[in-house]
Amino acid sequence: MFGFWKKKASTAPIGSAPVQGASAAQTEKPRPVHRAQAMPSLPLDGAPSDGTLRETDLAALYNLGTVNVLEPEAVLFRAEDPAGKVHMLVKGEVALRDGAGSTLARATSGNWIGHLNGPESRGHACSAVALTSASVLSLDQSTYEGLDHELKLRVLTQIQARQQALTLALTERNKELHERARALEEALYRSRPTTDSDLSRTDTVRQIIQKVPRLPVSTTTLLGKLFDEDSTNAEIVELVKSDPSLTSTLLRAINSPLYGLQHQITHVNHAVTLLGFEGVHQLVLAESMRKSLPETPEFEETHRRALETSQLAFAAAQATGVSHPAEVATIGLLHEIGTVVLELLKTENPHLDVVLATVNSAGMGAELLRSWNLPEQLCRSIELQHYPGFAPPAQVPENVLKNVTLLYLGKRMREHLHSAGTDIAAWPFAEDYLGTLGITEADEWNFFRQKVRPALMGRLKALPKSLAEALSS
Repeated sequence: MFGFWKKKASTAPIGSAPVQGASAAQTEKPRPVHRAQAMPSLPLDGAPSDGTLRETDLAALYNLGTVNVLEPEAVLFRAEDPAGKVHMLVKGEVALRDGAGSTLARATSGNWIGHLNGPESRGHACSAVALTSASVLSLDQSTYEGLDHELKLRVLTQIQARQQALTLALTERNKELHERARALEEALYRSRPTTDSDLSRTDTVRQIIQKVPRLPVSTTTLLGKLFDEDSTNAEIVELVKSDPSLTSTLLRAINSPLYGLQHQITHVNHAVTLLGFEGVHQLVLAESMRKSLPETPEFEETHRRALETSQLAFAAAQATGVSHPAEVATIGLLHEIGTVVLELLKTENPHLDVVLATVNSAGMGAELLRSWNLPEQLCRSIELQHYPGFAPPAQVPENVLKNVTLLYLGKRMREHLHSAGTDIAAWPFAEDYLGTLGITEADEWNFFRQKVRPALMGRLKALPKSLAEALSS
């Protein structure tokens, strides 16, 4: 038995002194790290040699513990398995892998992996999978507790040394992955925004823009009031009351099937009571924008999405208090206006369908609104609306950052409401952007459940029917 152990343990732990009694000839050199894979593994080098186990210690552990023989790709433990054992690799190699199957680190002969139960039982941080045929000596909690004091101390020193080496290896791995992520982030940012913006400023697109029906002059005046910081809500409502075209637009919209009200609204004051000051301008603008959209089922859906996104972004702005809610609501209403330009462009250039299918309409929408002489802050917010999906907040100008963030958040909340229980794509920069809104203790879905949904549930009658139904379901 003793001789068998010597044969099995002839390889010393990497980065530590050889087992006492082993000759230099018996000690193998550390195996090289193989870096041919896309996710290279890291050896657990650098462990201190304090507490090196003696040959008699190894024999005692061998007799008390359990030896498992693993075939290549056999699993020693999974991340979700309960802890309570430590394992010393006697022979072979074991990979420590994350939930996606990527190798985080590599354990070789003499390394300890796993951990015993602490004050609070917990699972493993990763999975352990054999890379080659391997022999592993395992100690559970009770076996470890039964060791004599000195041996227990030496084993604990070895375990801590290997855990320290693993921590260092994972720290380096994390640094490498962070640098790689930053490089990919910069490459994505450089490649994404230029194509759409350049196309939006071509003569061809400018000619198409001239064919899109303009917003009524009264609506443009209303927008100017809205983006004027000196204007009050009362002034905006008075403007609606004094302009027959705005009044008729408001009453026609609020009594449409889109809102599904049981009783007809016949006066602006009644509409103000139901919708609030901000709601009045939202509805007038939404109806005015609708006149610029072709009367097709596709653009009816575009209009519905814009209404819902506007209300969600408006509620988020009110909840955070970091931006002007009415301004954010307006941006939400107009954020898809560029689809009109893009569809006209496709109609007149059918041979470019494949190319135009990859073009984002945000830049075209911004150019359309600039041609209508709308405030630059509004145009720029719509132009950069997709940036939160591929660029960090530092790439968005400070004067539109909060509006862009609230619009993007509103779009994600609308998508979540209509996702029918399926997960939507992760937001890689969620924490960074939410931080700009002062949301630091909740993720976007908790913020929606705790702040946005309750606020909207309190005024369901003032919401588009489709949004009210989605919130109530």
